[in-house]
Amino acid sequence: MRRRSTARRAAVAVAVVTLLSTITATTAAADREERHPRPQTVRISDPDATPETRSLFSYLRDQQGKGVLFGHQQTTEFGVTWDESTETDGIRSDVRAGVGDHPALFGWDTGHLGYGSSPGDPAPEENFQATVKLIETAHNEIGGIHTLASHMDNFVTGGSFYDTNGDVVTRILPGGDHHARFNAYLDRVARLAHEIDDRDGNPIPMIYRPFHENSGSWFWWGAAHASPAKYVELFRYTVEYLRDVKDVHNFLYAYSPGGGYGGVDDVYMRTYPGDNYIDVFGIDSYDGSNGSRQWLDGVVADLGMIARIAQQKGKVSAFTEYGVSGALKANGQNGNLDWFTTVFDAIKADPWANRSAFMLTWVNFGTEQFFLPYPATATEPEHELLPDLRRLHADPFAVFSSALDLADVYDRKVKAAAHEPFLHVVSPPDGERITTPTTTVRVRLLDAKHAFVHYTVGDDPTRHPLRLDRRTGYHTGTWDIGAENLTNEVTRLKVTAVTAGGALSTTNRIILGAKPPLAPGVVDDFEGHVDDVALGAEYSPYGTNRISLAAENGGKALKFDYDFGFQTYTGIGKRISGDWSGYTGLSVWLRPDGSNHKLVLQLNAGGVAYEAYPSLAGTAAGVVTIPFADWRPAPWDTGNAHRRITPEDLKNLSQFNVFINQAAGNPVVTGTFFLDDIRAS
Repeated sequence: MRRRSTARRAAVAVAVVTLLSTITATTAAADREERHPRPQTVRISDPDATPETRSLFSYLRDQQGKGVLFGHQQTTEFGVTWDESTETDGIRSDVRAGVGDHPALFGWDTGHLGYGSSPGDPAPEENFQATVKLIETAHNEIGGIHTLASHMDNFVTGGSFYDTNGDVVTRILPGGDHHARFNAYLDRVARLAHEIDDRDGNPIPMIYRPFHENSGSWFWWGAAHASPAKYVELFRYTVEYLRDVKDVHNFLYAYSPGGGYGGVDDVYMRTYPGDNYIDVFGIDSYDGSNGSRQWLDGVVADLGMIARIAQQKGKVSAFTEYGVSGALKANGQNGNLDWFTTVFDAIKADPWANRSAFMLTWVNFGTEQFFLPYPATATEPEHELLPDLRRLHADPFAVFSSALDLADVYDRKVKAAAHEPFLHVVSPPDGERITTPTTTVRVRLLDAKHAFVHYTVGDDPTRHPLRLDRRTGYHTGTWDIGAENLTNEVTRLKVTAVTAGGALSTTNRIILGAKPPLAPGVVDDFEGHVDDVALGAEYSPYGTNRISLAAENGGKALKFDYDFGFQTYTGIGKRISGDWSGYTGLSVWLRPDGSNHKLVLQLNAGGVAYEAYPSLAGTAAGVVTIPFADWRPAPWDTGNAHRRITPEDLKNLSQFNVFINQAAGNPVVTGTFFLDDIRAS
């Protein structure tokens, strides 16, 4: 018995020691895990992103639903609360002056020429260095997260980003005659990315948001000036050039085509460049309705939609730009004095919209245009919306600079997953209409070693090889179409890459041959569109709507379906040109829907958007003629309110748009009207 007891005690002792060793080892492992956690793996646009950039993405993704980071564009660059003659010190900010805190998100811009947009008009290099200093000061002295936009001047005409002439997108893509000028701008963007450093000499991460609001047509990259496929290829080229050619590895990339989608994802995704090119899904939306329930519902629906897309794809969603349309007004002229908290509370209350990682409002350029209220100055009284901004700052769900844990933002251990092989056709893009007997096929093959890249056309199985141009990185070849095949017909261009890991293929829909020519002065008679897809490629949507071809007016006409469930206006637009100086008006065949909503015909002539308003009362079809003398500048263009269409304007046409605006108090939410034979008369 004694021996048994001794043996038992020995066994117990061994068990205790083993248990203690296990506990100690487990505790030590947990402690090591806490001090040195296993790297998280994320799928982002740049597998070679810097550690700080990978950490930023991880932080933004994890932040969703825990609070929205408040952002202000160029908050230390421009402001009302310091004298214009005083050089910015990189610390002053209207936000700080108003609420005692800096924003958590700092917005910057590469400017017209790629040298930044610092105050004043210094020499380009001085401007560039000033921008670098502003970003580094904000990062190192204040602490925050940074976004970067690009308002690029027109590379063809030399005009501003609002100059939509020149078919810019086509001409700056590979093969275009202004491609080198575009590359030179991107070189300056890359230089900025390389020169902005944190205290340890590491490149400062930034969320780059080029070609924003392309669903509208006020920029040269907008919907009426680039087909969806061309926009996609423009965005892809930009990422590939910066990432793969210029070795920029401190950028995340944001897609923010606009707003007003009514939560309909297929419209929003129409120009989506792809998962290998995008990290942040965003919308830009400005309130022109004084915080109406309808606008708020639309914003919440859109933010919820992109949050669901982002979650599905492992990405981030954000309210990438917002504000009161046209900026805030002087005291006594602002309708809703609780506008900021009204918008924020609506977002916060929705379980999907509140997953927005950040929300960014626009610049305080001065008292002539400002998007955030400010405190009293030596010359200005306190703005009447400042108490509301202070209430927003006090909301724990609104994150400002002082609430950021910068170690959590930039010091996480994160790995980036490698990209799967990917193939895309740079030219001709999907939906392109080719009117020449030959064209160049350019294909990009990424993250794969190829054995054979070729294309086929239509049902013809003949394989046409493409050869790798090591200078450009494209697989290229000539497509001999033949003049006899340019018959306004649709065909399929299929490109295949047989790689070591298997075959990749993609197919573009191509229209061969020109449309039947329209007579001088004709915007459209709708007879030459081969189908609804071709129609949609020529007309760009603004907001959510559906256009199609219908048998009306003795042939083909445009059928326009609209829905005001989440929007107050919607429309379409197309590029036009020609000399209308010899005409006196515009006529259109119209079948109204009896809704009494406001139909808007908009003609961009001489750089001014002129409008006319045919009635949608009744349902009887007929021709409506509107003399040019009755057209007026768009109501929002107050600077040109006095203008009238002149013969000189009519020699400089760029765009024709059709909008339908919801009439106040009108209960009709959905409807359909028809248009045909739109022409100068």
